[in-house]
Amino acid sequence: MTNRRQFTHALTAGLSTLALPGAAVRAQATAPIKLLVGFAPGGSVDLTARALADAMRAQLGRPVVVENRPGAAGRLAPEAVRQAKPDGETLMLVPHGPMTLFPWIHQQLRYDPFQDFAPIGRLCIVDYAISAGPASGATTLADYLTWARKPTAKPSCATPGAGTVPHFIAEGFAQKAGLNLTHVHYKGSAPGMVDLIGGAVSLSSSPLADAVEHHRSGKIRILATTGQQRAESVNGVPTLREAGVDLVMDGWYGVYAPAGINPQTQRELSRAMAQPSAALTELFARSGLRSAPSSPEALIEIQRAEHRQWEAWVKASGFKPEA
Repeated sequence: MTNRRQFTHALTAGLSTLALPGAAVRAQATAPIKLLVGFAPGGSVDLTARALADAMRAQLGRPVVVENRPGAAGRLAPEAVRQAKPDGETLMLVPHGPMTLFPWIHQQLRYDPFQDFAPIGRLCIVDYAISAGPASGATTLADYLTWARKPTAKPSCATPGAGTVPHFIAEGFAQKAGLNLTHVHYKGSAPGMVDLIGGAVSLSSSPLADAVEHHRSGKIRILATTGQQRAESVNGVPTLREAGVDLVMDGWYGVYAPAGINPQTQRELSRAMAQPSAALTELFARSGLRSAPSSPEALIEIQRAEHRQWEAWVKASGFKPEA
């Protein structure tokens, strides 16, 4: 009788625990959930990850810590998550490029974006910016194009690396605007911004979050953003399409776990990351990010559609995949 009562009590307690929000995640070991980021501390992805970690910590009632794995243009974090146990204790916040673009530009990518990961959800939409520095003296896109088409002009564009999303945005912009634009690739947006401010290059293609503070200080001028709609963080700045260049490209940050995660844990993590916090909302407004949480199913559909889109972009650009 004692054993039966003990079994019944344990079964009832277990069912009650599973009925609680976040119970599957809380029921695991109290070790921190690791949120991997494939970039160095201080950048827009890292800062977003830290605000997200705080928000998820409040929802789940357990530690969530950010772990930076910078290098290889963001590929090291997916490589690490691919090898992690699918126990809900390892996640990553990743921009769209490593999950949609990279299969078309790296012949030996050491992860499969569709087979090696379980989507948790999209967090936000990312706009990109086309910015001018003092070299051209331009305050509008029309001003820049007039300057760049002069016989004496040598238009050049800073990007955070060959084969990155801003690189292909700059290439598409040049093709549609009819410019012979020299690409200058840097290891990230920050050094390119330094040269843009200093006049070594005349244009920059970068995530909006990496340009917005320099724009507000007057050191550079954001001429246009690349999304479907205007970015609220830079009032008065048109989209590229509004400015006369028919190019639209926005991106996103998504959260993923290793493939094979328990579906209930996957769903509860998705609900936890979708709950806004004051700090995350403030960061989005300041950085030019737009809150756009999604379900796991919606994220994988977004990923598939963009993956097909990038195939056409890369082929049109003439870019040769890296070995």
